[in-house]
Amino acid sequence: MRRWCRAGLWALVPVPILLLAPAASAQDLDSAIADALAHAPAMAEAQADETMAGAKLDAARAEGHPLVSVQGQVGVGRIDNGGFFGFTARNVTPLAVQAGAEMPLYAGGRVAAAIDQAQGGVEVAQLGLADARARVIVSAVAAYAEVLTARRIEARFHQLVTELTEVERQAGLRFKVGEIPASELATATARRAEADAGLAGAEGRRISAEAQFRRLTGHDAGTLAPLPALPATPPTLDEAVDSAHQANPALAQAEKGIQIARAGVRAAKAERMPTIGAFAEAMRTRDQFFPGYQADAFAVGIRGHWTIWAGGRTQAKMQQADATLDGSEARERDARDQIDSAVITAWSGLVTAGHMVTASAARVTAADEALRSTQLEAKVGAKPTLAVLDAEREALSAQAAMIEAEGQRLIAAWQLNALTGAFSK
Repeated sequence: MRRWCRAGLWALVPVPILLLAPAASAQDLDSAIADALAHAPAMAEAQADETMAGAKLDAARAEGHPLVSVQGQVGVGRIDNGGFFGFTARNVTPLAVQAGAEMPLYAGGRVAAAIDQAQGGVEVAQLGLADARARVIVSAVAAYAEVLTARRIEARFHQLVTELTEVERQAGLRFKVGEIPASELATATARRAEADAGLAGAEGRRISAEAQFRRLTGHDAGTLAPLPALPATPPTLDEAVDSAHQANPALAQAEKGIQIARAGVRAAKAERMPTIGAFAEAMRTRDQFFPGYQADAFAVGIRGHWTIWAGGRTQAKMQQADATLDGSEARERDARDQIDSAVITAWSGLVTAGHMVTASAARVTAADEALRSTQLEAKVGAKPTLAVLDAEREALSAQAAMIEAEGQRLIAAWQLNALTGAFSK
């Protein structure tokens, strides 16, 4: 199959596909995809990242809202002023309560920049979710197809083993009566052993495919319906590349990274600016200094803060933000180049696989006809046993190639759609 790399690109690995006859209670591809999306840890992780990014956006917006606070303390104690001012030692209950509210009026662009950064983070997380969804979908398609393929090949090897066992038996009988030399019997035995080994490999492949399906969907692969027809894909390579530029999640993430970095530059520059806010405060105090002392106060006004010199801290932040922007722009260019290359590869793979399907179908037809003719000729003694064995091997090879070609074409179509952002629209 073609696997989705963490950077959001596709590595091309052939995956065979098999179309089986429909079953009454078979699970279809759509339900397998739905199960994989519901079960995949990658989806849960991406959804958690999206939730966290939303919380960061809420926090950034809250920095521009009023801040209301209340603080206070109360206790019991004793004050002894040594007779100063005529006060004698007395037990007191000191109390201090203060309430205040402050509304930011001007922050030099800090709040706006933080909101832009957080908003970009939300959009990146959403694109990450779309990217994870595309990867899970294609993985589910590949796993579904691999199970069908492995089962079909295993069944074909079972059939081949049965046929070659009979060929070996007949060769043994003909050898006993002197119709064939020992070399033909030995060849028949070797080919039957070769089929046994192929069957063992097919069984292992089927077990591995079913385990992968279980890992992706969370349940065993029961009876599976045949795969649907090829999905619609962009009609030309240029259209595929254009679609990828507009909708590919990985490329869009890189572009959003530039926006976030630019907001970071604005935030760093805002550190040079003052902050101004309106405030209102009320305070009540009892027994804080003398027995019976009390004071109430209320004030409203404007409060500002401006760091005139920060010892190079602000300049360092600006340099760091500029470097981050440069890096983001470089990553975007690299992502665009990689996406272009991946789309071209997927497109070429789809076209090539289509040609391979056509050629493989012709090969299967010819190999099956050759096998039937060879079997008939062998029955009347016109062809040796070795010719039948060679025809059996060629027929199996042709069928396997046909299955592989169909798989490559289907997976290439799904991956091309994933690269062009079809799953995130």
